[in-house]
Amino acid sequence: MLERGRISCVQTVYMLMNVVGATSVVFLPGTSAAAGGRDAWMAPLLAIVPGIYLAFIIYLLGKRFPGRTLIEYLQMVLGAWTGKLAGLLYILFFLHTNAIIIREFGELLASLVLPLTPPAVTQVIILLLCAWAVRGGLEIQARVMEFAYPFVLVLLMAAILLTVNKIDFTNLLPILENGFKPVVRAFLNPMGWRGEIILLAMIFPFMARPDQGGRCACIAVTAIGLILAVDAMINTVVFGPTVARLTFPTFSLVRMVNVADFIERIESVLVAIWVIGMFGKVALFYYATVIGIAQVAGLRDYRPLVLPVGVLLAALSLLVADNASELLAYITRGFYPYAYLFEYIIPTVLLAVAAARGIKTGKGEV
Repeated sequence: MLERGRISCVQTVYMLMNVVGATSVVFLPGTSAAAGGRDAWMAPLLAIVPGIYLAFIIYLLGKRFPGRTLIEYLQMVLGAWTGKLAGLLYILFFLHTNAIIIREFGELLASLVLPLTPPAVTQVIILLLCAWAVRGGLEIQARVMEFAYPFVLVLLMAAILLTVNKIDFTNLLPILENGFKPVVRAFLNPMGWRGEIILLAMIFPFMARPDQGGRCACIAVTAIGLILAVDAMINTVVFGPTVARLTFPTFSLVRMVNVADFIERIESVLVAIWVIGMFGKVALFYYATVIGIAQVAGLRDYRPLVLPVGVLLAALSLLVADNASELLAYITRGFYPYAYLFEYIIPTVLLAVAAARGIKTGKGEV
C-alpha cells in the first residue's frame, strides 16, 4: 500500500484552496487587470464555474473507480500501454508545473526581500522542507495545512483590508464600460489556476470519506474564488489602471499599509504567509509526482523516489526560464493552453469513454 494515511474533508478543502491561492494571490490581480481592466475582479468569480465542473468530473471518476488514483484509472480506461503513456504525460505535467512554482518562489523572494541571495538557494531550501513532508506522507501535509491555513487566511485578509484608507471606489467605475468581452478574456487566467485542483484526483482515494470529495472540492473552489475576487477588487480600487503594470500587486498593496503611523511596512507578514502557502503547494505537486511514478512503475513504496525527484525538480526549476521576465511571460501566456489539456479536456474525455464503455471497478488498494 503506497499511502496509509487518511485525510478529512476539512483538510482537503484547505489543501485545495492553498494549491490554487498560493500563486494566484500574487500574480492574478495584475494579469487579470491587463486583460479585463477595472472589471478584472469579476474574473475569479466566473472561474468558480469551471472549477466546480472539474470538481464534479473528478468526483464522478473517483466514484466510478473507488480506491484508484488518476494514474491508475488512466490505465483501466485507455489500456495498459496507452494508459501508462498518458500517466507519464501527467507526471511530466506535475513535474514541470512544480518546477515553475519553485522558480516563482525563488524569483519573488529575490525581488522582494533577499536581493543578494541567489534564487537557487531559497529554491533548494523549500525543496528540502517539502521532501521531508512528502516522505512523511500525505497526512503530514494535511495536518500542516489544517493548522496553518486558517491563520494564513485571517492574516492575508487583514493585511489587504488594512489598506482601507487608500481605497477609491471610483476606480471601479464605469462597470463593464467595454462590455463583457474583456472580463471573459481575463477569466482565462484564473480558470487555468483553478484547474490545479486536478491534484484531487491523485489524493481522492486517501480521503477518510471519499463520498464527500466532490462537496469538499466545490467548497474550496468557491471560497478561493471569493477571496481572489476581493483581492483583485481591493488592488483595483487602490491602484486603479496601474495595477495592470505591477508584477506583484498584492505585495505592493501591503507595502502601502499605514495605520496611525504605527502599523506599517507589514509586507514581511505577507511574505511569511506566502512561504507557508508555497510550501503546501510545492509539497502536494511533489507528492503527486512521486505517487504517480510509483504507480506507473508498479512500486510498492514511493519514498525511495523522493530524493531523486527532488534533485530533478531543483535542476528543472533553474532551467524552465532564463530570467524573471521569461518566467512571467510563460505564466501569463504559455501555461493556460497546456493546463486546459491536462486539467479539463483529458479528465472529461476519460469520464466520457469510461461511461460509454461501461468501465468501472470495485475498491482497489492504493
